[in-house]
Amino acid sequence: MVRCFIGIFIPDSLKPKILEIQNLIKSPYVDYKLVEVENLHLTLSFLGEVEDTRVPDIKDELDRICSNFKKFNISIAGIKFIPNEKYIRVIVLDAFDNLGTLLEISKEIKFCIGGDAKPPHLTLCRIKKINKDVVSKLQNIDSYCGGFQIASVQLIESRLSRSGPVYNILHEAKLL
Repeated sequence: MVRCFIGIFIPDSLKPKILEIQNLIKSPYVDYKLVEVENLHLTLSFLGEVEDTRVPDIKDELDRICSNFKKFNISIAGIKFIPNEKYIRVIVLDAFDNLGTLLEISKEIKFCIGGDAKPPHLTLCRIKKINKDVVSKLQNIDSYCGGFQIASVQLIESRLSRSGPVYNILHEAKLL
């Protein structure tokens, strides 16, 4: 079994602004776990534990899906709370493009491969407890982090360790 997800790693050029936003979350009134800078990524679908024998089929299907899409540009901006503002378990940044291509790829992955596919997002942190003042502060910040070109989508293994998850790219599917 391999624990994995389908996603896209974030370029280093966007990380300073993302770290700036993560620093705004830090507060004595928040019980949280920030995503490590080297692990920042867009999540398209969380597959969870997958049989090793299924991995080659997932790679093939991911290649097939990505071969139907041209490279495109996305923007990272907009604080969101999952599942909602009243009960926050995860704080994320929204990822979007003008034509909705990222969402379309994500839906195709969910339909053809499966997994838990929320709309594409970049997880900033997981929350155990948060103060409403911190939520208000986050809602009122400039959360635009920049944009970048999506040229590929990765199948990523997530091995859990005491110091946090360790990610390993199992496969990279190129867009046209």
